[in-house]
Amino acid sequence: MVVSMRSLKYAMLGACLVAGLGVAAAAGAEDEANCCYPGSVIYYDEAGAVVGVRMYGCGDPGWGVVTPRSRAVNGCIM
Repeated sequence: MVVSMRSLKYAMLGACLVAGLGVAAAAGAEDEANCCYPGSVIYYDEAGAVVGVRMYGCGDPGWGVVTPRSRAVNGCIM
């Protein structure tokens, strides 16, 4: 049986993808909110006033209410 270089590369790529998914699943199972780069979501009312903030990976859950009008930003805003 002859194994081509292309087959070997695909096998290695598959192994890396499986390993990466396993690490991501383990991190998600441990603590989903603090697994990623910090980010914040700002929630607005109909008039455009800020009515709530949720922060992920920042150590503070945020405050206020969640509305359909929102904007996501990188990093912790508070």
